[in-house]
Amino acid sequence: MSHFERAVRPRLDATDGFIDGTVARVEGDRGRIEIVVVTRWASMEAIRDFAGAEVDVAVVDPEAQAVLEDFEKRVRHIELRDDDAFGPLELIDIASEASAHEPWFNETLLTVNDAVVRLGVVEGEFHWHKHDDQDEFFLVLDGELQIDLDGERTITLGPHQAFAIPRAVMHRTRASRRTTILIVEAAGVAPTGD
Repeated sequence: MSHFERAVRPRLDATDGFIDGTVARVEGDRGRIEIVVVTRWASMEAIRDFAGAEVDVAVVDPEAQAVLEDFEKRVRHIELRDDDAFGPLELIDIASEASAHEPWFNETLLTVNDAVVRLGVVEGEFHWHKHDDQDEFFLVLDGELQIDLDGERTITLGPHQAFAIPRAVMHRTRASRRTTILIVEAAGVAPTGD
């Protein structure tokens, strides 16, 4: 993690369109430690400026590769829209909105008081993360969502089932097929984790 702050973050900070980056250390099965790096960018063009033409290929410095047992060779891009897509007194056709997007997609539908209601279209595995100061609520509309908790247990949600995750609980979501979910969390929370 110190390598990221010392060697990688300065290069990221110098790239136009870089917004933020986080590094998390996740303890897994049999003592295995997973290092999760999440970066946020203003556009795919900004990512190309940093990573090159093949934006799905992971950029891992040789120094980091030398100390890692293994690392993902590919990266996943998530389309994330933070601004409200809809306003009060506006009809939201969630099925239509979901069908217009491919996984991984996360959009703030609207803000209600101090919370945001997000639409997620997911398939595959999200990274381990937590929200230090906010709880998170998931409601499955279509498909099936698995939520892994602290590497200890997995909750499986089908359509019209919901689950809340308390703040500071490490979790990961997975969907073996295209799944549409609603997420409710505090306004201003980073959907990718703290």
